[in-house]
Amino acid sequence: MGKPMIMVNSITYAMKGRDILFSHGIKSYVERTPRGNEIGGCGYSIYVPERTDEAEKILTDMGIKILGRAERDGIS
Repeated sequence: MGKPMIMVNSITYAMKGRDILFSHGIKSYVERTPRGNEIGGCGYSIYVPERTDEAEKILTDMGIKILGRAERDGIS
């Protein structure tokens, strides 16, 4: 099973999103977007190990533009 990644527009949004999710009790981490999955962004995503669907809704509701989702395979 891969690591669920929420792709965002910039590293600034990734860091802001991580902080928003932590304030909602959701663990998340800023990581590089897996190669081949960059969609016009800076190459950073938010790794959300659990509650990924809920996290995406919270981010959208808080005005963070979501570019898409990706799964990173393997060990990081």
